[in-house]
Amino acid sequence: MSLPHFPPVIAPGARSHFDPHTLHDPSKTVDIRSGEREAGGRGPNLAADPADPARQSTRFELNGEVGRGGMGEVHACADHHLGREVVAKILHAKYLERPVVVARFRDEIRITGRLEHPGVVPIYEAGVLPDGRPFFVMQRVWGLTLRQILDERPEPGEGRTRLLKVFEQVCHTMAYAHAQRIIHRDLNPTNIMVGVFGQVKVMDWGLAKSLEESDPAREDPGGCEGRGLGEPAAPSSTAHTQFGSVMGTLAYMPPEQAQGDIHRLDERCDVFGLGAILCEILTGLPPYISTDGMELLRSATGGDLDGAFARLDQSWADPCLIALAKSCLSGDIARRPRDAGAVVDHLGHYFEMALRQAEWDLVRFFDLSLDLFCIAGFDGHFHRINENFSRVLGYPSADLMTNPFLHFVHPDDHARTIAVMGQLAEGISVVHFRNRYRDRQGQYRWFEWASKSLPSEGIIFAAAREVTDEVAMVERLRQFERLAAPSGAATADWCI
Repeated sequence: MSLPHFPPVIAPGARSHFDPHTLHDPSKTVDIRSGEREAGGRGPNLAADPADPARQSTRFELNGEVGRGGMGEVHACADHHLGREVVAKILHAKYLERPVVVARFRDEIRITGRLEHPGVVPIYEAGVLPDGRPFFVMQRVWGLTLRQILDERPEPGEGRTRLLKVFEQVCHTMAYAHAQRIIHRDLNPTNIMVGVFGQVKVMDWGLAKSLEESDPAREDPGGCEGRGLGEPAAPSSTAHTQFGSVMGTLAYMPPEQAQGDIHRLDERCDVFGLGAILCEILTGLPPYISTDGMELLRSATGGDLDGAFARLDQSWADPCLIALAKSCLSGDIARRPRDAGAVVDHLGHYFEMALRQAEWDLVRFFDLSLDLFCIAGFDGHFHRINENFSRVLGYPSADLMTNPFLHFVHPDDHARTIAVMGQLAEGISVVHFRNRYRDRQGQYRWFEWASKSLPSEGIIFAAAREVTDEVAMVERLRQFERLAAPSGAATADWCI
């Protein structure tokens, strides 16, 4: 079937004020033109108003369910106007008679629509089904959740750099949300999608809250928050978002949220969630671990983070990242970074320091290596050399890098050197290759090379050691054996 479509009532370019209450206005409810599936396998369509052709729409065709969350079910959807696949999120029917939950679903539509950021899925349409359930249509993200990616790691250190870049994008998205005074309140790996082309989306804003539009009446759908440990509706042992117990995901939840202290929740509850995700990236486990729901709730409400901090200390991660994770996970709200923007600043400092350290390590490797080390191109020139080239050959570095390296190679070794370059161009590493280079005094020195290439980037990494004395010694040994051999005895040829 198709979803109802409401034509725009705001003139192009004009600003509109979206009233979420209209999503549940019975006057906006549409009739269904139901029936069997149409010829060709397409589902039945919905008409916004069968009596008014101008208001009819068959734009979105609803298909099978592809996911299910705490408040809604997610269906695949075909956008016939633009020829693309999208998804529609529809409120669970069981919550239709729960006005607070309906209001929260409308808030999710409104808040998600406000967040115009690459890290948030855009909304294409919103409306109400004939049975009164609100829905919205949004972009479909093809990829994996961060939960799936983390679960597929053979060990916590695997792919850490890539995961940190994903985490950085999540932090940027949340920094934007916090700048709008919006908090997510359910940050965890399941709610983060990593697309097949590297795009990262923070999903499921169903528990999100605008700090500037707080409505206490919507904070407790059926007694979700503020429930004590000894009261009914205990949480399940899963780590997923809870409805009917504590709202959020216990394994990643700050103490103040687990305690139901909703008036203390601000951007720093999301900072805790970011720290919990970073903790799992570094250690392989979330802050709280238990298969028992009540035990998990006790750990979260008590802020029992000793185990998480011990795992961080044993993770062999960079001390800067460990310190950031611990800071975000602080049980004391005042000691956490003030918002996701501050986490971005800390993370940026780490990446900057890591880059500087890598550059410094490369410089030290170049300068302190006893071997001759270079980066060359398939254009036949050195792009970078260490000081040992000038020390051994006597030329200034500028001369060695300005002239093609074949300019210094013995003429008899040109063909073999060009052949080796051909191998490297095919991505074949070369070891134990020897050729002669002319020094500034006109003498030739033997070098033995080990080289590896990156053909897609057009560069070659090569290290050489001078073996002139070794070659001379072998030559003298060969001459001695020739002299010592009986007259007429055959001697084995030796070649470099």
